[in-house]
Amino acid sequence: MSDHLLAELGFPAFHDIVGQTSVARLYPAGQRCGIYVLGFTDGERYVGQALDVTKRYLNHRKTYADLIQLSFKRVSAEALDAEEQRCIHTLEAGGMLLRNFTHMSVVRGGRAFDEVVTPEEQAAWLRSDPDLQDDEAHVHDESLRRRQRHKFEQFMTLPHAQEALTLLGLYLMSTLPFPRRTEQDFWIVSCLPGGVGKEDSLYCRVTVNMQENFSMYANENGLESSFHMAISPLKELLGEDWQRQLEENEYEVSGHRYKSGGHDQTQVSAFEYDYARVLLTSTETLQAMAILNSRLMRRGGTYQPGSHCPQLVDAAIAAARQALEMEMNQGE
Repeated sequence: MSDHLLAELGFPAFHDIVGQTSVARLYPAGQRCGIYVLGFTDGERYVGQALDVTKRYLNHRKTYADLIQLSFKRVSAEALDAEEQRCIHTLEAGGMLLRNFTHMSVVRGGRAFDEVVTPEEQAAWLRSDPDLQDDEAHVHDESLRRRQRHKFEQFMTLPHAQEALTLLGLYLMSTLPFPRRTEQDFWIVSCLPGGVGKEDSLYCRVTVNMQENFSMYANENGLESSFHMAISPLKELLGEDWQRQLEENEYEVSGHRYKSGGHDQTQVSAFEYDYARVLLTSTETLQAMAILNSRLMRRGGTYQPGSHCPQLVDAAIAAARQALEMEMNQGE
């Protein structure tokens, strides 16, 4: 593919480095701090930062047998982190195939998640295949349940507990691939992670891989919900003015994103129960949440399995199923 994006980011033409044991002759001492791009035989690229690009090259030669090209631009040491992230986000968004892991929205290649949910199942789930069946609940850690019991009992005394259970259950069932199969290993629910507070207390939070993608708080109007979702499906399904459409419907779009989820994400907040319910039943926003969550699971498992509250998950899924059943009966 064309490397015009690299030129726009200030990178010079690639050097052919096939068989070269060193690139010291290309970059004089004192001019080796910056951002580099590696090129491989299959056309893929890798973006990295280096205080001394010649030393980084020696390390990469040991890792990549198919390394054939190198481009480098000088950047000050203070600007390395920000510039590396900008370059990765720009190139990925432009369709360049990168071997990077950090800062990427989509992690390529085989992953541990594929052993739990096959790539075929992942694709079918994103298509909302009605024939897919999840497993039964598999978190039977009685020690964990004992540790979480007090928090769950406190949760159930909160003024908006039932509504929170319904929203949480809908989120788990609709936006997490095979939630029972992947529970605790790839996502967790924290119950009252900030302790029992007052009107602005944090009820619960769903963390996928390392990223906090769904949180619920109490406010003067009831429940406030925060969702992280992918931007690309919103653009595809709602158009380029997706943000305006959400804001006109009284949602807040902050643009906040976490490092782990890459550039293709945003944060959307709903300030009442009914508004959150709409997000959890609308095709466009559900797809945006589902895509981000599945991408994050492919990055790896959760980092705090001991913070998971299985009682809250059980109660939430039961509440959501009951709410959906009631709606179906009312519609008949």
